[in-house]
Amino acid sequence: MPKFLRIPLSGLAFVAFFSFGCVAGWVGLPILALWPGSPEEKRRRIERIICAIYRRFIDILHVMRLIDYARPELPPDFPRGGGYVVIANHPSLIDTLILMGLAPGLSSVVKPSWYSSWMLRVLMRYAGHIPGTDRTAALTDGSSDMSQEAASDGDMPAVVDRMVAHLQAGHALVVFPEASRSWERKMRRFRRGAVEAAVRAGVPIVPAFISVNPPMLMKHQPWYEVPDRRGAFRVEFFPVIETAGRDLDPRQLNRELRAMYDGRFAEMLRERDATALAAAPVAQLPQT
Repeated sequence: MPKFLRIPLSGLAFVAFFSFGCVAGWVGLPILALWPGSPEEKRRRIERIICAIYRRFIDILHVMRLIDYARPELPPDFPRGGGYVVIANHPSLIDTLILMGLAPGLSSVVKPSWYSSWMLRVLMRYAGHIPGTDRTAALTDGSSDMSQEAASDGDMPAVVDRMVAHLQAGHALVVFPEASRSWERKMRRFRRGAVEAAVRAGVPIVPAFISVNPPMLMKHQPWYEVPDRRGAFRVEFFPVIETAGRDLDPRQLNRELRAMYDGRFAEMLRERDATALAAAPVAQLPQT
């Protein structure tokens, strides 16, 4: 699809998502909550619907040829219920939607401004998202990159406590240890809050890696700044890390995970560079 068509279609897609999310939160999900069934049945029903909303939006972006994406097969060791933490790098704006469409029941930590938004706050609550703190907002809204890199994991103990309680109640979480979208050619520092919450709750850690080639919807990049080619999104999984009954040091485990992600991120950069080089026009040779 030509670039000049993908720009307005991208804007239309996001307007449609926020509008549908508003209607689903204020009208659709409350009606579903009144449908007969036990509290557990109602919760599972709503989780499936919310997961389907995320999946359909990503599918629509693919069908409209705005992105290239195929939902991956879940690995055999992927948890099939109960609490667990999916951690991932964060290269683009739609990573959360991609991951939450993998399995019903996934939620995340969101900025207070999103959690209290009149448009999406009902959907946020039905989806089981956890409100962050003002510090979380500073780490996710891009207002100060220097403060993001200097912030300590110990600055958000209340959020980690909420995550632990959420996991111990049998719910699953998606967490981005970078706390904000990656730079184009470098990941941000990994904060250990997700690993610490998983270790304290004794739940599995599911490391996932998101690649996108060429990069799009990056930090500080407006939605209308689309690449010449549609971005190809892929999700792959590293082996699941079991934490129950193990004496694990969250700091050391976080460092090991960061090293693993650094290696895969470097591979993604090489893949991007090779694709860009292959797509570049061949220079005209001088005639002799």
